[in-house]
Amino acid sequence: MNKICLINHFAGIGDVFFLQYVARKYMAMGYHVIWPLKNEILWIKDYIPDIQFCSIDDNFPGKEHYGQDIIIQSPQFVYLGIMRSHLWGNDYQLGSNTCVIMQSKYELVGLDWNNWIDGFKYQRNIDKENSLYYNVLGLNDNSNYVFINRYANTENRKNDKVIFPDFNIPVIENKIIEGFTLFDWSKVIENAQEIHTVHTAINYLVETLNIKAKKYIMHQGIHSDDIKNIPFNIHNPTYIQTK
Repeated sequence: MNKICLINHFAGIGDVFFLQYVARKYMAMGYHVIWPLKNEILWIKDYIPDIQFCSIDDNFPGKEHYGQDIIIQSPQFVYLGIMRSHLWGNDYQLGSNTCVIMQSKYELVGLDWNNWIDGFKYQRNIDKENSLYYNVLGLNDNSNYVFINRYANTENRKNDKVIFPDFNIPVIENKIIEGFTLFDWSKVIENAQEIHTVHTAINYLVETLNIKAKKYIMHQGIHSDDIKNIPFNIHNPTYIQTK
């Protein structure tokens, strides 16, 4: 029987990106990782095929433990109940800011959160990226534009409180387009002259891309806490707090 590692963290998209390093550490120890997700983001499995993502509605090994805020470690079965780790783990009961929330997930399993980028592996769908870039958005290889994003959260909540500056070149704004996922915006993001976004999963994705942007701004419109301590060390966004 295969050794099983069951991860209880069904959302959000950025958290799944950020926590892949945890999953891959257990994979390296010989565990088969099972990671249930909300149905709304189950498309992630098409881009990260080496981890078994499934629906939270499915029957899967260890489901009797699923939902519990506990850690189970045994030779044949590991359960990581890290969805709400900042509320029950170690000294995090009083912590509620984004930095503490993200760090607590790693510290509960004894890993360094600064290594998160080493585990974020995915397969790009170049055909879909090109279709979005050229056919849907009408861009070409010489297009100059600013990319902006107001969407955050698994439920795609749009933050209209963020005030972006005026730009002197065209603006491409992230939006929900049927048939395309966040990963499929990679080419658009890579080729933008500037990137302006609220703190969301896009920030984790940008860390893996070869961006052209000389100006990369993270607007803290939703989160009033100290997100600038989250280790985005490759492209180093500038942080602007929206009041």
